Amino acid sequence: MNDPSPSTDIDAQLQATLASGDLGRALQMAMSVVEQQPQHPEANLTLAKIRLKQGLWAEAEAAAHITLAARPGDESILIMMANIHGARGQTASAIEYCDQVLKANSGSRGALVTRAQLLERSGDIEAALESLDRPEVLDNDPVATMLRARCLIRQKEHAKAIEAIDECLSSWAMESPATAALRARLLLLKAKAQDAIGQYDDAFTDACSAKQLTPVPFDPARYVSEIDELIQTFTAEQIQPVPGFEASQHEHVFIAGMPRSGTTLVEQILDAHPQAVGVGEAKELHIFSTRLQNLLGAWTPWPSCVNSLTADHRRQLSASYEHALLKHGFEGTGYFVNKHLFNLRLLGLIAMLFPNAKVIFTHRDPRDTGVSCFLGNFSSHVHPELQTIEHVALAIEQHQRLIDHWKSVLNLKWMDVQYEDMIKDQDRITREMVEFCDLPWDDRCLQFYDSGRTVMTLSYDQVNKPMYTTSIGRYRNYEQHIGPLMKLASD
Repeated sequence: MNDPSPSTDIDAQLQATLASGDLGRALQMAMSVVEQQPQHPEANLTLAKIRLKQGLWAEAEAAAHITLAARPGDESILIMMANIHGARGQTASAIEYCDQVLKANSGSRGALVTRAQLLERSGDIEAALESLDRPEVLDNDPVATMLRARCLIRQKEHAKAIEAIDECLSSWAMESPATAALRARLLLLKAKAQDAIGQYDDAFTDACSAKQLTPVPFDPARYVSEIDELIQTFTAEQIQPVPGFEASQHEHVFIAGMPRSGTTLVEQILDAHPQAVGVGEAKELHIFSTRLQNLLGAWTPWPSCVNSLTADHRRQLSASYEHALLKHGFEGTGYFVNKHLFNLRLLGLIAMLFPNAKVIFTHRDPRDTGVSCFLGNFSSHVHPELQTIEHVALAIEQHQRLIDHWKSVLNLKWMDVQYEDMIKDQDRITREMVEFCDLPWDDRCLQFYDSGRTVMTLSYDQVNKPMYTTSIGRYRNYEQHIGPLMKLASD
């Protein structure tokens, strides 16, 4: 019997490490192999999978293309390409990849479900359900059930959505600890349906149960300390332009606010303007902040390591960010509009890298913001502060504290947008935003929901339709459950 080849052994090691969940080690292994063998299929496949999880779409696509060239027609890689294009909002090309799979295998469950996900997100609910109703898509599968329930909710078939979710949750296969995250997502989706039909106590109870399924330790004192350090580090003097650094010629708008405070709505409106492009939650600046200490060789971690930023460092980082946006396929002929949810923490760095940028602070009644955050399907690993009402209230307080600080020290042009004002007086607020960005007026900003753009955030099903007032005062349905949030409004 022949011994396994070195290549086979490497492939097995990569697969085993990735399967173990140790993404850091798997990434290091894959990068090491690719450094020696740039076209290695399995190493590039590992890179593609990890970069997709990290939201680094361009890097994921580049690696997946290499693997696909070595394994043309591979169903799993084609579906991955569909997911990558879908994550970038490129729905049409993503569906083409699914159709390529279905042409060769009409019963591919993976392609059918992925295709349905893309169609649902783009608003084609009937076509999404048509893909889901195929016999190859098994009943009570949690992913398919979530997707079917989302479709039913968008069709206002809330009772049917709840019934489908309950049936899936009652399955013995969902009792395993390994399915905790899926159960949590199903419960939050059920809460959304319950909220829509006025079952508010049930919605809150199920949301609480969902949060308890995926707990992540959260230290309130440390959270406040992190805000303290940002305020202490980014003084008016620290973020001033430095000699030898010339600002980029690209135009940038950064939207900063709490989740569910209108950030996606503002970005969608500006993206509808032909001279602006929404880059969604482009995360390169956040990634830079996590790597800055090593990049600078600084003794201290983020954020105090910014004291070591030279003019050359600023030039390199700003150019890297813009290069990444262009690499993602965003056109660089107008404003880049970024709505990353960590922007509020990054405004000091943003001011140092883009001294000509503009900032839009979004605001909403803290009680409504808090309820929407708590009922929303936010990752407990990314947003551990949004897993209890008490901690949500703390996050809102600290966000406002940080906004007040930035307003006192920023050398950037900024404006406030109140969500309720936007809903009640869309024309006036929209015109003010367009004027703030020094853009000519364009009527398309008022019909932002007809842009045909696929939004990739939690608010995708809300910003693809005209504005509505039903979310204003939503907190009143939950007053008996949200004491800490009610206190915010009275302070």
